[in-house]
Amino acid sequence: MKPRLKGVTPAIALVNPKYPHNVGAVVRAASCWGASQVIWTGHRVPHPTDSGIDFRLPREERMRGYRDVEMVKEEYFFDIFDKDVVPVAVEVRPQSENLMDFVHPEKALYVFGPEDGGLQRVHLQLCHRFITIPTAHCLNLSAAVNIVLFHRMQQLYNEGHYAGLTANEMLVENRGLIANC
Repeated sequence: MKPRLKGVTPAIALVNPKYPHNVGAVVRAASCWGASQVIWTGHRVPHPTDSGIDFRLPREERMRGYRDVEMVKEEYFFDIFDKDVVPVAVEVRPQSENLMDFVHPEKALYVFGPEDGGLQRVHLQLCHRFITIPTAHCLNLSAAVNIVLFHRMQQLYNEGHYAGLTANEMLVENRGLIANC
């Protein structure tokens, strides 16, 4: 019997993603912006450790920071989180909050639909909040994740969580001195 997986926030859930390169880019975004887990469902993108499959996510899994992000393939991902998690569907709906005005919950689980469709009713019913990214056109899945996670970090910064830190101090990896920081 495999041990029960525990959800850790902030986390990203991708419902039946279509392209491995988007999952890889989401792992990279999670690493860059401080999300703990990337969870995905469906059969279209296998997990790199699925037995019998010689598969790895494109490029991003070779990034050092990828080790900081737990990659999970789990169909019933809502069940692995504690009851105080706040599932946030990133979906265009009449009652969705504009991301620009959105106050991110501390224990957020951001839920994204597939590249070729929206979230299904079963997922929407389990989400407590709904947000939309105000763009003129649809975004690529990984671009949408980056924008939401950047907005979260910007909000934390504005609240004083990163106040006074230079760009070099925020970097985890050594990329050399950044001028004028």
